[in-house]
Amino acid sequence: MEILQCKNCSTVIAVANDCIRVTMKERHGIFLKCVNLAEVEREYRDPSFSILATDVKCVACQAFLGYKIQRVEDPAIEFPKEGQFVMFLHQLDAAFQVQANDAAPP
Repeated sequence: MEILQCKNCSTVIAVANDCIRVTMKERHGIFLKCVNLAEVEREYRDPSFSILATDVKCVACQAFLGYKIQRVEDPAIEFPKEGQFVMFLHQLDAAFQVQANDAAPP
């Protein structure tokens, strides 16, 4: 599996397998889970889509990496859903590959 890291400081952010969709000409990825992110108090509301989101930044370097979806008011919207992350793919780098048999023993 491929690990994604912050392009600025190499902090691990996500596993590529958690990316469920790539949107807007492959500029944004929708992720189920992300780690090492800090949510910023500032909220972003998109009135055309009825989506409420908060900014997320890398905990190490404070680089703005995307949004965490807090609420989706329009049930017709398929993606993104509440709790998912919309990440800027140009801010993430592939760090390294981890094979399933390389994982830590149970």
